[in-house]
Amino acid sequence: KFMEQLWNYVCTQLKLVKQKQKTKHDDNLRTKQHINIISSTTLFCDLFVHQLLAMDDEEFLLSYTTKNSNGKRRSSIDIIHLIEVLKSNLYDLYWGRPVIVSDVILQTHLSQSCTLQDNESCQRVRLLLSGTKLWNTLYQRWSRLSTTAKFCEQELWHFPRLVTRGYDEDGAVFGTMSDSAVGGVDMDVDDGDASSASSMDIDDSSNNISIVGAATVADEENDALASSFKDPKMARILTSIPQVIPFHRRVRLFKSLLTADLSRMQDETQAAQDMMRSMLRGEEDAEFQGRVRVEIRREHLYQDAMDQLNNLGPNLRKKVQVTLYNQVGAVEAGIDGGGVFREFLDDLIKEAFHPETDHGHGGPLFSVSPLQTLKINTSLTLNQELLSHYQFLGRVLGKAVYESVLVEPQFCLPFLNQLLGQQNTLDDLKNFDPEYYKHLSALRKMDGKDIDTLGLTFELSTQKTNANKSHTVELIPGGSSMSVTKENAIRYVHLVAHRRLNMESNMQTGAFLRGFRDVIPAAWVRLFSPSELQRLIGGDDRVKGFDVKGLMEAMVYGGGYHPSQCYIQWFWEIVVEMTPDQQRKFLKFMTSCSRQPLLGFRSLTPLPCIHQVRLSNQELQNATDARLPTSATCMNLLKLPNYSSKEVMKAKLLYAVESGAGFELS
Repeated sequence: KFMEQLWNYVCTQLKLVKQKQKTKHDDNLRTKQHINIISSTTLFCDLFVHQLLAMDDEEFLLSYTTKNSNGKRRSSIDIIHLIEVLKSNLYDLYWGRPVIVSDVILQTHLSQSCTLQDNESCQRVRLLLSGTKLWNTLYQRWSRLSTTAKFCEQELWHFPRLVTRGYDEDGAVFGTMSDSAVGGVDMDVDDGDASSASSMDIDDSSNNISIVGAATVADEENDALASSFKDPKMARILTSIPQVIPFHRRVRLFKSLLTADLSRMQDETQAAQDMMRSMLRGEEDAEFQGRVRVEIRREHLYQDAMDQLNNLGPNLRKKVQVTLYNQVGAVEAGIDGGGVFREFLDDLIKEAFHPETDHGHGGPLFSVSPLQTLKINTSLTLNQELLSHYQFLGRVLGKAVYESVLVEPQFCLPFLNQLLGQQNTLDDLKNFDPEYYKHLSALRKMDGKDIDTLGLTFELSTQKTNANKSHTVELIPGGSSMSVTKENAIRYVHLVAHRRLNMESNMQTGAFLRGFRDVIPAAWVRLFSPSELQRLIGGDDRVKGFDVKGLMEAMVYGGGYHPSQCYIQWFWEIVVEMTPDQQRKFLKFMTSCSRQPLLGFRSLTPLPCIHQVRLSNQELQNATDARLPTSATCMNLLKLPNYSSKEVMKAKLLYAVESGAGFELS
């Protein structure tokens, strides 16, 4: 009731202020009223954040939304109205009349003799901090519920369009992230302490503003990210409340960071000059040293990649040139201009994350959750060799994101939370194992006698499948001798969830994060929510196959082809008739990636192209003699012969696409 009364008071004062703004009024009185409403709003934000910490998703939906079984809310606080009011305040604090560093300094030295204007500035700093924390808390809950009980549309979280200096839509950066942002910051896990949450570099203070936060690793990363952008207001938004910017614009900003770093890490100018100098000195064995060269046998794809790439660390951001050997040990015909590497990376990730592939550890590194998403396989015996494999998988996934190669693995939301440096809570358990969450949550509503009959203690057993034995751990010191009762059931429930979601896979996740952050700085991915990060990794999985219309609009034609010709009309009819699986195989055949670009096909460089290959008269008369379509994946180029009929074109195209011959076709 107090929270409702406080919120009603805030809303009433807001209405009065808006009414008085239309009439002449004493400036000092207006400032006092403004201070009063700012302080009241700040108090509400602080209290509401604490209230939300103790409230599960079900109670939240019942109390503040109509997205529940009753279709009504229990509280007079309408969460949508609250978000709108909070957004209006944050827009003013971040963009309209932004809080500046001198305001923060003033707050720390505030005296009784300060002016009304100084007091107002200090109150605005407090509201910036408290409002940001509530905003991020609400958004995190919305993100978790967005697939099951979305209580508002995503557009509600967006600020009005923000125009930066120079109106730079793509978010041009000054240069690149500093070396400390990638691989330079100490992110190592403490291998000797499996119970340490900090070993995963979890950022419990992700809601803090960097200008007032302590000098932590997260602050250093955020400062490095902020310094990359020209507009300081935009930089502060991106490091504090990035969700106020639409997803696709954030993706473009993220791509601009990648482009800037790629231009530095993969600049081969110096390497070319060094080779020329060596040749001029008469050195016969002069080699081009500008890129990493690896030789991969398709029969031993994972192990060869692990042996040759894992020790590169942050240098994996350099250009990698791959030579592939087929099943009989012969070099494949493809010359790596980028397409061979992308196909290799796509195949490597499919094999590495496959839930049925054993890399010599007694089971797969990732297993399937009840929601058919991937999770860390915690049943494997933990050792340094196993952790090195998780670190390698982190680097490989980071390399895919770095090179904008969309891949197939779909991860569970709790794992994505950890990639973002966030702790998982009890409510995240339902996005991991809904049935387990249902039974565990039921303990909170059971009466004391029913709980006593269960005979539970503060310990948890896990099964080690490859060791064929169970392992029991205490949730708290002396937990094996402490019974679960009605009074401590809530504590027990949260400890179990914490153990399952954060602690059981702590070491493996820590190793994975070390590898991932060797390539992609933590601050970069914090631009996104967990579900958005999954889209960044694997594209929009809601699209079956790919967007044929989008590819058609982006396609260019060469060699005499034109959209009006029957050959091109046949081609698009064939693509539409393909199954989703065939469409993805075709996309991989043409571009080396089986998933469509996150920003659409127009974002490909160069644009996709169909080039005509003229068949001889003999090939036109005898379809069996006609050559197959081929591609130059580094150019996104499909070389399509001018077949005599749609039927012949379809048979030849599907044969080439489904053969799985890699770069053997010529």
